[in-house]
Amino acid sequence: MKVESEHRGLGWAYALLGIADGTLLPFIPLYLFERGLDAVRIGAVLAATAAVSLVAGLTWAYLSDRKLHPEHLVVLASGAACAVALTIALAGGGWEVAVAIIALSLVRAPFMLLDPIALRRLMHSSRTDYARIRLRTSAGWTLSAVASGTLFQGLGLRLMPFVYAPLVAVFGLWVRHAIRPDGAVPAPAGPLKVTRIPWPLVGFMAACFLLGVSLAATQNFLALRINFLGGGALLVGAAAAFQALTEIPTMAGTHVLRRRLSNKALFAIGCAIYVVLFVAWGLVSDALAAALLKLAAGVAFALTFVAAVMITDELSPPHLRATGQAAVKSVMFGLAPIAGAFGGGLVYGAFGSRTMFIASTVVAAAAAVIAMLSVPERAPAPRPALQERPA
Repeated sequence: MKVESEHRGLGWAYALLGIADGTLLPFIPLYLFERGLDAVRIGAVLAATAAVSLVAGLTWAYLSDRKLHPEHLVVLASGAACAVALTIALAGGGWEVAVAIIALSLVRAPFMLLDPIALRRLMHSSRTDYARIRLRTSAGWTLSAVASGTLFQGLGLRLMPFVYAPLVAVFGLWVRHAIRPDGAVPAPAGPLKVTRIPWPLVGFMAACFLLGVSLAATQNFLALRINFLGGGALLVGAAAAFQALTEIPTMAGTHVLRRRLSNKALFAIGCAIYVVLFVAWGLVSDALAAALLKLAAGVAFALTFVAAVMITDELSPPHLRATGQAAVKSVMFGLAPIAGAFGGGLVYGAFGSRTMFIASTVVAAAAAVIAMLSVPERAPAPRPALQERPA
């Protein structure tokens, strides 16, 4: 009964985070474009947000492994995100908005700790439960992105901060209510002990970096591409929902796929789907067709994301699970977007979207090859049980 209650609490936490993020993340490039920034400057802003998120995410993850409970950090981050989101609405010019969005990425960084929290609670249950819980983010994102796109199409994107702020606050309140610290003892603070990073994890992080570069270069500027082809906020939101629609059944079925395929094979298959998708985006000339192609992106994202989380959990040192997850996510969604967003903006502005999409196929293909070569075939032995806090 306790396990079912914990799973339910985690499921709603993921769903509420997806609902909140669906009102904000798909529309940031379009929001900046409407405030007067061109593709190159938008790329620079997105790269800056990725850099801030990278440093902050690793810092908070390290502290959660040694001193602080990650559940507390997530709650505090939700309150800070609510406050900073409202400053976006109060910002004047485009660069003021850009600074506020960068600040928002800083305070949102602890949200990535939700995965280590979930994996720690699933340690003594089926590991496939993670994908079944994580898919609730995609479900919440689907509904939220479509509803938000419809709202912003009719009333304008300036409503975005006012919609996001209360929703992220509700997420934090739910985490505080339903996901309490489980009694695991963080490692005692003391002299910094250098832990050797396993070489397979280093190789896999390189693969995640390349995949993240290609994703940042394509998906961030797809909103501008759809807008250029005649779409608007509604179609941008619908595109985000299309991706989530296919993420849900794919994540739900990963437990079946993992019986026949290794995690690294699932990661490589996801990369291969991205390769085909990027080629299609480079050739398509219709806004609706470009949006509908996000259905394939949902399958690719589900395979690569779930595989990345599971591979990282297998390869990370046992006492640095949160740090390992944050490191891979910071590389894939923090370090890589610095290069992908900035470089994608430069290529988009200088050579057009088609060149940018086609070039991204090579990078995604390289990510698949490196993952297959670097990750060992078999997972290591099961992890030891958690140390419990004395009564």
